[in-house]
Amino acid sequence: MILTKTPLRIPLAGGLSDLAPYASRFGGETISATIDKYVYVTVKDDLDGSYDVRYRDSHERTPDARRLRHDLLRESLALLEMRDRPLDVDFRVDLAGESGLGTSGALTVSIVHALRRLRGETPDATTLFHDAAAVEVDRLAGASGYHDPAICALGGMRRLAYDGAGAHDVGLDVGTEAMRAFEDAFLLFYSGHHAKSKPSLDLLTSHLEEALPILHEIRALVPELAGALARGDLATTAWAFGEQQRLKQRLPGRFVDDDVAALVERVRATGAEAQLPGGKISAFVMVLAPDGQQDAVREALADLREVPIRFTRDGARAVAL
Repeated sequence: MILTKTPLRIPLAGGLSDLAPYASRFGGETISATIDKYVYVTVKDDLDGSYDVRYRDSHERTPDARRLRHDLLRESLALLEMRDRPLDVDFRVDLAGESGLGTSGALTVSIVHALRRLRGETPDATTLFHDAAAVEVDRLAGASGYHDPAICALGGMRRLAYDGAGAHDVGLDVGTEAMRAFEDAFLLFYSGHHAKSKPSLDLLTSHLEEALPILHEIRALVPELAGALARGDLATTAWAFGEQQRLKQRLPGRFVDDDVAALVERVRATGAEAQLPGGKISAFVMVLAPDGQQDAVREALADLREVPIRFTRDGARAVAL
């Protein structure tokens, strides 16, 4: 049996510039970080000759991999030419999916990692990223950008650049004190709003030309944020963090409604900045409180549930049991 563990992620700046139609023309950049919430996948050979798959409240059993409803697993099996090897597969997630924290990217990385390890391979993070991106972006026609599989495979807080399907680590200078201050200022809350990203991203890409000026501004936030982190300038870090949300709300797509606008303003009224992660209206609200407004934010968002997290350096991991 193979067990894989891949972290979820929080985006800080540049998100949506990693989408294939934009990155292939202009190049994208993101800054993001992985957190101590994970996706787990176990895979072993199924001796009964079927694909036996369990996830959330669902259970699939079929002798034909082409008939699997779980699209990430089905397309991963096709990509790696493993549709003639019946498997027993189980998925577990620390936080609910369709949440904006990169669950599908982390899950795809975990799936391809487990499949390759089952074949006796020891793939590096770059291989896992390319596999997962091929599944999500290419085979599933743009269900995601390149950001999620890249950061989830690599782990840590990173500045990544994208040129089409390629991604590379630009490097990010964050001192120990600056990182500690950032972590102390960061809060995460659960709002309970779950939705799929693809309808929102499809709307964005179908109106890409009109969205280009805003996407250029979003990409330009990355060097601003990188510089602020390097200086230990938490005020500018928070501004760039909040500007990502303000710019995203101006894009075509399902990024804002009256509730989101009111929620963001509740946070900003405390002097902190808010961001709802992902390519949609997400189930989580990220807050950066640069001047010690944590208690005021907790009071302003008392109707939401705070989720304690830690930032991690680890990317995708696997073990044979």
